[in-house]
Amino acid sequence: MREGCWIRNTGDWHWITEHASWILKPENARLLRLPEEVQSELSTISWDFNGPGREAILRLAMSAGLIRMRGHGSSVTFEFTLPMSAAIQSVRPFMDQNFGPLTWCQFNDLDTGQSFGSFYKDLCKAMDNETLSDLLAKAGDSAVECLATDPRTSPKEAEE
Repeated sequence: MREGCWIRNTGDWHWITEHASWILKPENARLLRLPEEVQSELSTISWDFNGPGREAILRLAMSAGLIRMRGHGSSVTFEFTLPMSAAIQSVRPFMDQNFGPLTWCQFNDLDTGQSFGSFYKDLCKAMDNETLSDLLAKAGDSAVECLATDPRTSPKEAEE
């Protein structure tokens, strides 16, 4: 899997090199159909690797409905400021084309701090059966319950 991409809340996506520096290029912001006012505001922020400028760029892009995806081998992380269920539904086309059944998906709502993790196959089942809201409610606001089901993390590690 490529390392990362920006996914629009409409489901389309673009592979990227590095999220913040990529979205600062006007042609890339236009590809993602960011509103002109967001593009203008992005142009005023200085990119600084792992600094406050980079975080401001990422947050501004996500506030315009973008979802940040980063691949980590057999797992992926999605970051966003949309409601959890809406973000998961938005990335479904991307997951369908790029993931295997045992790809671990971690979802992080940066506004609320809520995190949720699940295997792709379980997410598909929940979305196909229209039980995603039940799955999210069962997980609650605690990442510990979700991480405890990740085979890479023991329940004890998840509590720490």
